Amino acid sequence: MAPAPPGREHETALLVSALDDACAGRGTAVLVVGEAGIGKSTLLSALLDTAEHRGVPALLGRAGGDLGTPAFWPWLRLLGSPAARAHGLDPALLDLAAGDDDPEGSDARARFRAMADAADALAAAAAHGLVVALEDVHAADPASLALLHHLVGEVVATRGPPLVLVATSREPVPAGLDGGASLVLRPGRLGRATVRDLLRRRDGGEPADAVVDTLLHVSAGHPLHLRELLRAPELHAEAVAPLVRRRVAALSTGARDLLATAAVAGEDVELDLLGDHPAALAEVLAATLLVEDPRDAGRVRWSHALVRAACHDGLAPARRRDEHRRLADALPPARAGEVAGHRLAAADSPAGRAAAAIACRAAAAAATARRAPDDAAAWYRRGLEVTDDTVARAEVRLALARALVRADRTVDALDEGVAVLDVAEDAGRTDLAAAAAVVVRGVGPDLVAGRVEGLVARAGVLLDGEDSARRARVLAQEAMVAGVRGRTEEAAEISGRALAMADRHADDPDGADAVLHALHARYEVCGGPGLVEERLAVGRRTIALGTATRRPEALVWGHVWRVDDAFELGALDVVDAGIDALAGVAERLGGTLARWHELRARAARAHLVGRYDDAFALAHRFREVGRRGQDPTASSLYEAFVSLLHRDLGTLASWRPDEEAMALMRHVPVFWATGGIAFLERGDHDLARTLYDELRAHLFAVPLTNRWKPIICAGSELAVAFGDTEVLRSVHHQLQPFTALRGDSSTGAPGPVARFAAPVARVIGEHDDAVRLAEQAVTSDRRLGAVPGLARSELELGRALVARGAAGDRERARRPLEDSRTAARRLGLRPTLDGASTLLGELTGLGPGAGSLTARERETVALVVTGLANREVAARLVVSERTVESHVRNALAKLGLHNRTQLAAWAADALP
Repeated sequence: MAPAPPGREHETALLVSALDDACAGRGTAVLVVGEAGIGKSTLLSALLDTAEHRGVPALLGRAGGDLGTPAFWPWLRLLGSPAARAHGLDPALLDLAAGDDDPEGSDARARFRAMADAADALAAAAAHGLVVALEDVHAADPASLALLHHLVGEVVATRGPPLVLVATSREPVPAGLDGGASLVLRPGRLGRATVRDLLRRRDGGEPADAVVDTLLHVSAGHPLHLRELLRAPELHAEAVAPLVRRRVAALSTGARDLLATAAVAGEDVELDLLGDHPAALAEVLAATLLVEDPRDAGRVRWSHALVRAACHDGLAPARRRDEHRRLADALPPARAGEVAGHRLAAADSPAGRAAAAIACRAAAAAATARRAPDDAAAWYRRGLEVTDDTVARAEVRLALARALVRADRTVDALDEGVAVLDVAEDAGRTDLAAAAAVVVRGVGPDLVAGRVEGLVARAGVLLDGEDSARRARVLAQEAMVAGVRGRTEEAAEISGRALAMADRHADDPDGADAVLHALHARYEVCGGPGLVEERLAVGRRTIALGTATRRPEALVWGHVWRVDDAFELGALDVVDAGIDALAGVAERLGGTLARWHELRARAARAHLVGRYDDAFALAHRFREVGRRGQDPTASSLYEAFVSLLHRDLGTLASWRPDEEAMALMRHVPVFWATGGIAFLERGDHDLARTLYDELRAHLFAVPLTNRWKPIICAGSELAVAFGDTEVLRSVHHQLQPFTALRGDSSTGAPGPVARFAAPVARVIGEHDDAVRLAEQAVTSDRRLGAVPGLARSELELGRALVARGAAGDRERARRPLEDSRTAARRLGLRPTLDGASTLLGELTGLGPGAGSLTARERETVALVVTGLANREVAARLVVSERTVESHVRNALAKLGLHNRTQLAAWAADALP
């Protein structure tokens, strides 16, 4: 076994114990944390040496903060080492572009797939024991950290291969690592006994106490500082950097030149970049400023990062720039990131800035090819810093915006699009204007559409009169914005022109993209309930286009539309096929968009059949996926969905909606309707009334768009609750043509349109129609196995029959009410259970009508329904407000009612 470093016997023993456990089949993850120079690398070297002495393979990778290092850099080095290759490992595992037959697919998915493959390969290589070590993970790129997290959490912790996974880090430790590691070591400063031992080893005799005290005082026990002080011919109270520079100054000119190149080149350096200077190399190796890498014969590395920093910072700025230029010239174009890093560091003149700008664009293109959009965006941003021409800057910004879209950073991409449009207008560049207007596509939220609307309007001015594929794309974007804004007829007309123009230019280089964009616009403006067949046709054509052109976004949107249209028609076989197809796209091509829509559809499907735990879990997942994609509607759609679940279960009191998400939707009719009914049933009567007052005028003629169903269905519930017969007569007329459809979609499964139409008919006195509609709803829910919906539809049928009161109706009502009560009790649908139980009790005379209330509850209800506030009722009854609230709550529960409006309607008939 390799000897323990002085003063690190305890830490070394723990690391060796972890190695023993791995050899016994129990893998572990270790994190070594401490300041620069504290001895983390020394500890790691002791473990690696011990492993090799035992015949256990040991692989090492080092993260570095040098500009130009690609994603997965320490892992690429580790997997490319001779020891790794000897065990069947290869850095090609992390080549995101290798073997991918769809370059337009998701970068996120490709990255995840590569990480999973690399982790599996490392686990397989650890069949008989393996040490995998990563140094300086505080400087690691996000992709490298993601793979490390995956190994810690998904491989070592869960699968437990005989693997010792060790990482070293300075503070602060990357988030989550210290919690995931089973062993965390934090080596401290060295003490007096260790300093004495180090002096004894150096001098071969017992040191004087005064020398020990002085050395300990000057170094403060810092291991690297101690090492440099022990090497110095005389003891000086100096920091590490001056000590290192003293040693460098004593070297030959050739050795100093070699160190200058190495300091600029990076943390570890290929020998080829240092030139053929064997004597100089031998000199710096003897001085232990650079050390040979025993695991890679073609490289040397710095003995410590602080040693390199001392040499680098000691160079004159002009010398550093010269070295950067020389290295940029020496590196091959394939190493575009490193070339760009050196060009940027040498950009001290117009020519230097121009060369750096070109190099940054090449590095961004290489990152895009590697499917690393965040890296590409970073290079484009650096390129902007050295690009002086205004139009050229706009072109770089356009490329940056596209990279941001691929990285799912929609809002950031729009910021860049605005900047591009500014330049396009000044320069008359219609190509830039058109590209900026459509850089973010397929968005529906008002917040984003509002920004897109400005881009489209400005681009439209420049493109006016042009007949081309790019003009078709801008028209399609304009149609989508008009649809979101509620200008339905305008959107339909524009989308028709866009599709016709795109078809005329379908064979142009951008023709397929223009057709896809126009199809998307056409679908959005055909969102009304009477246009399902046209939407299905658009969806089929979009899927076909996606298949023929291998465009993942076409496949995503085509299948999303198919799912929503099938939900509306109640064609669950098509819904399930569409969800499976979306899952296939997400698995094969990835990206947050496909996964977000798949999870939303699965959540709605679970809601439909009453799998509430699954529905809540899936809702949490689609919210997080949407947030990662910077979709402003992710939280709003989540709140809308879970409010439906809470309504079913009677748990709205526990619902704590996200205020920011609510604020985003506060100004749109769909929120006034869906939010209004949720807040009403939650008990926020005043807020619900305010929202209904804003919505009311819209309910007399609800536009036939894709928001027609949630607005008119939830709006009708509010109108019923508030007894607004004027609105209800209008709504009744609007609902009649579409009662065969369902209100279900990926946003949730509220049920058949007929179930919303039935209480409308009942309240306005159309009792035969109410019964017919309730029976239609029961049939629809029963056919689909929508058990929660069926329980609600059966309750509505019972109410409709009782309200009609024809011969035999009250007896007929008992069967659906009993079935409703049974299903509601089984699924925990408290409002439905209470409603069915109350009505059954009144029909049978066994419970809970007015007689179910206590005398004090009846007395309280009688005062509350007159409009008195709780405080006034409490004063009259000489009780507390809390007691009044309790009586009202108990009365609502016993009667199966949900709010004071319903209580007042009940009291008008039931109380004398």
